[in-house]
Amino acid sequence: MARLAREAKPQESTWYAVTVRTDTAELTGPDRPAALALLAERHELRITSAPGGRGTEIAVRDADGDTREEVRAIKQVLETGEALVVEGQPEGHRTLLGRAGGPAFRQLTRRGPR
Repeated sequence: MARLAREAKPQESTWYAVTVRTDTAELTGPDRPAALALLAERHELRITSAPGGRGTEIAVRDADGDTREEVRAIKQVLETGEALVVEGQPEGHRTLLGRAGGPAFRQLTRRGPR
């Protein structure tokens, strides 16, 4: 028996979208944020009014992990004025002084009769 060759299905492109509480005109005009303009140069970008008058929807086609992080950072900057960064946070490793001071601290903060 001969096997029939199956045609490969064309992969559908996916969109990654976020809703930003900003007017659409601020993001589509010539004075739009530089980060958004840079993103538009590298990816297909769609900026539309969000459903229900909830702001603006920014959608990027075929966004990989790095692009998603860029879009999240743009959203944070537009809504709060800064992008939150978690790099540089302590990892929880205790120093020698921290390990030695732990029992003493617990003894000093213990409740009850002493």
